[in-house]
Amino acid sequence: MQRVAARDAAIKMLDKPYLDLTTPIECGILAFLSAMAEDARQRIHKHSREGRAAARTLRKPELAQHQRRVEIKRLATGESGWAIARDMGVARTTVGRLAH
Repeated sequence: MQRVAARDAAIKMLDKPYLDLTTPIECGILAFLSAMAEDARQRIHKHSREGRAAARTLRKPELAQHQRRVEIKRLATGESGWAIARDMGVARTTVGRLAH
């Protein structure tokens, strides 16, 4: 909007003729609504992040502690992560996380 106004141009909504964005009041209202929408977007993003983090902490581990120890030993001997994952019935990425 500011770039358009800087070039002495106006924005008109053809499907909403009651919105006249050429007046300062209408531009102010649009800026206010834009700020409200941005705030709502940021809150949604924050709550989504918090929800994913909470779900991650509640998730049951795919491998028990004794299984993890066995897998780490198998990785240390040079066995393939794919083979270990196939034997344990888990994803390759689960085994890959044990290596770090």
